[in-house]
Amino acid sequence: MLADLGFYLLFLCTLLSAYSAISSVIAGRMRHRRLFRSARVASTLSAVSCLVASLILWFLLFQHDYSVAYIFKNSSNDLPPIFRITAFWSSLEGSHMLWTLLLSIYSTVALWTAARDNEHIMPWVNAALQSVLTWMFYMAISYSDPFTRMFPPMPNGQGMNALLQNPYMAIHPPTLFTGYTALAIPFAYAIAALCYGDVTDGWLRTTRRWALYAWIALTCGVWLGGRWAYVELGWAGYWAWDPVENSSFIPWLLSTALLHSLIVQEKLGHLKRLSIILASTAFFMSFFGTFLTRSGVVSSVHSFAESPIGPNYLGFLATLMVTFIGLYAWRAHAVLPADTDKVWGVSKESALVMTQFLLLTFAAIVVIGTLFPIVSEALTGQRTSIQAPYFNAFAPWIGLGLIVMIAIGNIMRYQTRKIPGGRQMIIGAALIAIPLTLIMIYGGDVMATPRRFAFGAQVVGLYLCSWAITTITWDAVLRLKELRWNFGIMWGRNRAYVGALVAHIGILVAIMGFLGNYRGISGEVTLTKGQSHEFYGYNLKFDGMVTAQEDNATLYQAPLTISRNGAILGTIYPAKSKYPTKMELLNEVGLRSTFWHDLYIVIADFDKQTGSSVTLQIHMNPTVRMVWLAAIILAIGGLICISDRHRGQKSRDVAAGEWEVKA
Repeated sequence: MLADLGFYLLFLCTLLSAYSAISSVIAGRMRHRRLFRSARVASTLSAVSCLVASLILWFLLFQHDYSVAYIFKNSSNDLPPIFRITAFWSSLEGSHMLWTLLLSIYSTVALWTAARDNEHIMPWVNAALQSVLTWMFYMAISYSDPFTRMFPPMPNGQGMNALLQNPYMAIHPPTLFTGYTALAIPFAYAIAALCYGDVTDGWLRTTRRWALYAWIALTCGVWLGGRWAYVELGWAGYWAWDPVENSSFIPWLLSTALLHSLIVQEKLGHLKRLSIILASTAFFMSFFGTFLTRSGVVSSVHSFAESPIGPNYLGFLATLMVTFIGLYAWRAHAVLPADTDKVWGVSKESALVMTQFLLLTFAAIVVIGTLFPIVSEALTGQRTSIQAPYFNAFAPWIGLGLIVMIAIGNIMRYQTRKIPGGRQMIIGAALIAIPLTLIMIYGGDVMATPRRFAFGAQVVGLYLCSWAITTITWDAVLRLKELRWNFGIMWGRNRAYVGALVAHIGILVAIMGFLGNYRGISGEVTLTKGQSHEFYGYNLKFDGMVTAQEDNATLYQAPLTISRNGAILGTIYPAKSKYPTKMELLNEVGLRSTFWHDLYIVIADFDKQTGSSVTLQIHMNPTVRMVWLAAIILAIGGLICISDRHRGQKSRDVAAGEWEVKA
């Protein structure tokens, strides 16, 4: 009964969103305020109905209602309560439902919180959002129905994918989908700008805020996904250039480029059309990633099985692309550059444009590497695999360019090539970076790098990052000195600068963390009970296999007493886990982290009869903690930026005659 109610609510959502989209187009064309209000009410009712349907699905998950096929496939009687919540988005239909729910909620929030100076474009904004939602609701009641019934109901379900029974996976999908859905708002405003024929200060302010929010969520989502892969999959890495990983990274790159474009637009009035293109492309690529995940065209631990939803996503993507290209070709000429005397030159805005170029180049490289196997198979019948070396051949050079642009871009000023502090700052920072680099070399054991090239890349990369951090910190001190060391004024009036400074430091810390990938050390050893092994200065003593129970998983643990220089540091517990509804054994990583490196241990095999021996894969992963720290710094920087209420505060007056009130 409740499952049927959930389905009918989604059907109602489809009708309400379709009505809202159509009536918004009419209201935008006729400038009919009352009709738009009815469209806004319809979209709100659609969001409420979707929320109720979602709550019904959650309730049925906790009731173990196995007459619902989705619940039978993704839950079981032994599933802990926390994972009954996350089972909602653990598979195809539920993840589509979560995305639809978030998009309906954010669309409603965007409608009801719109500034008055955006009132004249809101019908077009709503039309774009509700058109997308209409398609998503249609998919939810057809090819991706989470309420499909099965009879007779089974006494127990098949259980959730064991790899997803992890705390990071509990929050990674909602966070990533939050970023994807938040990108829909800048996309809708881009469509509205084309339909209306111009962008305003209100458009810029709102687009920037939503783009920042999406960027923060994507940053956290990508970080959580990397952390999940690191602690759950057991291959000792956090990023493998997997196609589905790439599909989340591409929107992050594009949204980062969009933020830089909006800054130039605010300061000079230029790049309006580029901002529109980037806002639309970032949203498009978020759906493209979903197509990869759900179509079965890529092989990935993240992807779902092939299903009819894949071709439908492809059709939607084609429609979305053709519609935007057609609208842009028809209306882009109406979006004119601002009437300003500001001109291009060698200055801060040039550095921002160069940063955009690097980000877009990197995005293009990732797109080509992700799509090439699919295209090659379609053309030749044979899939040519693109592995990590392809991406790693470009990433260091892009990183080098970003380091330089971050340093130069932060110390330069708009509309002038003069740099406060000038030569003294650059040379002084270059000198200060030397001891900082030496500290990093010593603390990070760079001298232990097994390859000469890796050692050289480490030293150069660490030095440039140290120089860039010193440079932008020096510039911040000069700015404070100009304000007579009154940080309150800087925080109150230019908080966006503070946030950008923090975020850029986060990027540099991340690059220093990524450099550790060049010098990881690995080994494999078989130990018997009581035997020890020396690895990278650590002594690992195997104490014999033990069995433990954790929630619904049985753990076969290999306790290892860790000591260094004769001092016992503790015990770590690499393990194999067995879940009641699954036959295979999964990796549970044994991990000991310091600031400079991780000791990462996985069980390759063990004596299942007596538990007296174990084969271990041991890894030393340098500077991984800096990668996790960098993501936190980036998110903090974004939050500081989004809290700046003074950014873009100009006239909020709406041009007279934008609305013609009709009965």
